[in-house]
Amino acid sequence: MNDTNTNQNSRPSRKGNLNPMWGRHHSTITRQKQSDAAIRRNQEYKKWKDSQKPMTMAEFLGENPSVEQYIKTLVKEETNRLDKLIKEEIKKFVWNKQHQTISIPL
Repeated sequence: MNDTNTNQNSRPSRKGNLNPMWGRHHSTITRQKQSDAAIRRNQEYKKWKDSQKPMTMAEFLGENPSVEQYIKTLVKEETNRLDKLIKEEIKKFVWNKQHQTISIPL
């Protein structure tokens, strides 16, 4: 197999001593610039990522007090409805127990 990189239109490989940076090193100033750029990039990404977070329920309700009142009303109505339903089911159960006929096997 020949020494060409088929992914880049068959250009010759730049591996090892064919690489223009072979035997060279970045200066301290250049490395510091690269580091500073990476830090800025990471900070910008973190700001963007934080802005993409969904709002918590507490934050949402804090910004929309009318929604909180609406939810409390719904919960209260649902609780009342469930209480009523439970009481009806208990009455049915008690009525059935009281009016159950005793069958004696012969």
